[in-house]
Amino acid sequence: MPTAPKHPGKVFVNVSDVKDHLDHYRIFDCRYKLTEKDYGEREYAAAHVKGSTRADVDEDLSEISECSTARHPLPPCAKFISWCKANGISNKQAVLCYDDECGTMGACRLWWMLNALGVEAYVVNGGVQACKAAGLEMESGEPATPPAPTSDWPFKTVFAHHYTLSEIPINAVIVDARPPLRFHSTVRPYTVDTVPGHIEGSVNLPCGMHLLRPDGYPVLREEKDIREGILSALHNSIGRNTTDLSQCVFSCGSGLTVCINIALAQHLGLGHPYLYCGSWSEYSGVFRFPLIRSIIERYGMYIQLHTPSLFDNPKANAEVNTVLVDGVPCKELDMELRSALTHLHAGEKGTVHFKSGRTLTIEIAKTA
Repeated sequence: MPTAPKHPGKVFVNVSDVKDHLDHYRIFDCRYKLTEKDYGEREYAAAHVKGSTRADVDEDLSEISECSTARHPLPPCAKFISWCKANGISNKQAVLCYDDECGTMGACRLWWMLNALGVEAYVVNGGVQACKAAGLEMESGEPATPPAPTSDWPFKTVFAHHYTLSEIPINAVIVDARPPLRFHSTVRPYTVDTVPGHIEGSVNLPCGMHLLRPDGYPVLREEKDIREGILSALHNSIGRNTTDLSQCVFSCGSGLTVCINIALAQHLGLGHPYLYCGSWSEYSGVFRFPLIRSIIERYGMYIQLHTPSLFDNPKANAEVNTVLVDGVPCKELDMELRSALTHLHAGEKGTVHFKSGRTLTIEIAKTA
């Protein structure tokens, strides 16, 4: 078996770096969407890089439990190693990971798990779209040649560089990869979050800031721009002259999109930050009661959504939308109700817990 080409210190590779020797890699398709559980399976069946194996974020890269609010907790290491061996991961080939969001939705998660065990792994810059654009051969259905399992495992057997909630140093710099809308939310959550806000004292480093879409699909910005963006976002917390993020703790909503921030830190020589995999989904579940009490005390209300977050819809407007309060159309809105409306969008429904003691369910019909 040929020795895989090395990319010292690098995590991301361009298709041009690997296209002429793909047989030197074990390739994994990690496509995933939070809101479409069968998305990865469907897209893989339709077309994937020839010879690639599907890695399912929920089934293969997580251990979802009803006992925790964490959405993508790490699986037991032994279980993941068994999956790796069953799919032919060994020291004879490096691993190449791709998704369709330049690593943010699965590929960097698989990279992190392998890297934490000492496996040589890389992420394709530009994902499956870049593979198609470069003319890589695609196939549909199951691979023509399934991976040969391996019985040997010459790597670590415990994930390195990650903390559970109880292990995080109380003075750690915590860096959150979620979009600003979610990180800075106050009285209502957005997208898949159930509680607004962020871990106290954490810093926002949105993973989307590293990407451009010059050809309609996400690719990495220039390395110098990414490096400057990361250090600029964190300089108040780590110091202007510090370029080692190894003592920082990186998180996101569920331990998924955070992995591109860790991957880029390592790729750019900025150290190897710790992962808090439970992230906001776990933290806000563990501390839900005091967090919501604090929100009500500070902002005067907390909105518990009963519908999906529809923040792309127009903001609620009593002149345009029918407002139902506890199921009854309401045209005379008092000051509290009008204040709640400023946080809702057309089509949304939620129970509003006011500091005054009132609890009302408000629904915003799309048109009056």
